[in-house]
Amino acid sequence: MTTKADTEPPKGRPKDPRVDAALLDAAIEVLNESGWAAFTTTAVARRAGASTASLYRRWPSKQALAGAVARHIALDELGGIDTGSLEGDIRELLARKRRILETATGPALLSLMGQAPHDPELRQILHDDVYLVVRDQLEALTAQAVRRGELDAPVDAARLDVLTLVLVGATLARSVFLAPGPAATPTAASATTNSAAETELHLLLAALPRRGAAGG
Repeated sequence: MTTKADTEPPKGRPKDPRVDAALLDAAIEVLNESGWAAFTTTAVARRAGASTASLYRRWPSKQALAGAVARHIALDELGGIDTGSLEGDIRELLARKRRILETATGPALLSLMGQAPHDPELRQILHDDVYLVVRDQLEALTAQAVRRGELDAPVDAARLDVLTLVLVGATLARSVFLAPGPAATPTAASATTNSAAETELHLLLAALPRRGAAGG
């Protein structure tokens, strides 16, 4: 299993952030075009115009590189949400999740998630760099809601676990089972996506112990 300590670069010449960015962009492109089967460190380094040695100074394996891609996507898109209300925060979280799927990063992330059950090392990396990132963000949003007085109490760990699985799992399931067919117009596809997002929003809100709401 690759640990975070394993992914630390060795001491020596400082890393060039431009090379980091080029390698991550190249990794996303290779994943989008060819999927996990053709995802190699050599292909990524060649696409980035960098050496494999420079790649290995940053990430010791293709699984570690994939984890960096996943974490880059998750942290860039999901961090720093504070709209002033719990409903607004969850709505924004879902909108950002949808944006991930609709941009060039979406197929790359879905490719990694689809491969994870067959690769224990990749599964652990995605647990740390996708699942825990999403869970931490959801925990932060609910903590904000407690401070505002919108929730009666912090959300317990078991409920956070399930809500995180709903957020992440719905993304993967929708890509497999509900992808729009070839005859779907952009307008129809957008309407379907918006309806699903609203339904997901209300399901998530119903599962949270909001002040004044029945149940909890």
